Amino acid sequence: MSKVQNLFKKLTTYHHFLVFLSILTILKIVNVFIISGINEGLHFTKLGVGLLVISSLLHLIFRTLFDKKKKYLHSLISTFLIILMLSHADPEPVRGVLVILLLYIAKFFVKYKGKNIFNPVVFTIGVITLLALFVPFLDVPPMDFTGIDIRFPIVGLAVPLSLLPITLALLFNVARVKRHPLAISYIVISLLLGFFINAYSQDVFSYLIIIMFVGAAVIIEPKTSPVKTKEQLIYGSLMAFFIAGLAVLNIPNAIAVGLLAGNVGYFIYNNRLIKPPA
Repeated sequence: MSKVQNLFKKLTTYHHFLVFLSILTILKIVNVFIISGINEGLHFTKLGVGLLVISSLLHLIFRTLFDKKKKYLHSLISTFLIILMLSHADPEPVRGVLVILLLYIAKFFVKYKGKNIFNPVVFTIGVITLLALFVPFLDVPPMDFTGIDIRFPIVGLAVPLSLLPITLALLFNVARVKRHPLAISYIVISLLLGFFINAYSQDVFSYLIIIMFVGAAVIIEPKTSPVKTKEQLIYGSLMAFFIAGLAVLNIPNAIAVGLLAGNVGYFIYNNRLIKPPA
């Protein structure tokens, strides 16, 4: 028993987050097998393994050539799992490779004075969205957060099992990075605004799952979010209103575009790149 207790004590915040993402990824893979069949499930699994191999090779290349000092493997594994679970049953191979490249570009190149500007997940999904919208000849399939809506047919009902690990992550993982004010303010206000922007018209659970996942796993990324409680509350609230506004304007993938803009805005504020008028 003491060995087990010591093992749990040694687990870092990253390890807890990785367990959460691994559970969701397993649920996603099993879900594809059940909903889409064995062939689609095997295809999805093989493609995921292939992208992981490509990601590992790119990690070695990028780290050797560009940044030997910093250890990015942990965060890159996390972001890879998030991207994989957000994919649908038949993810596009071309988009998959592009996604991996964008993850590394966000980590190694999109910086200012050595500081990362974007959450890699936000950057990747946001850029894919913009490419799909404004560079149509590339034929890049759009990507959004609907892939996290993982449901299983139980007793004739489509049960959203992904809500359980997401709720546990919201309770425990978010506490470890001290981002509860940010996560809760974003989730609560987003859910309330959902009534006004008619977000519940199609599927209540789908909207709930997406908002909770973004609050519990994406917006709270430590390097691109505030630390102080007051700033967290303000940032979470502003992001909820801003994203709702984009949705009202029918901006495609409003959450990804809003988070992308939010990363830029917070980086400018946090680094005092724009000085207030005297």
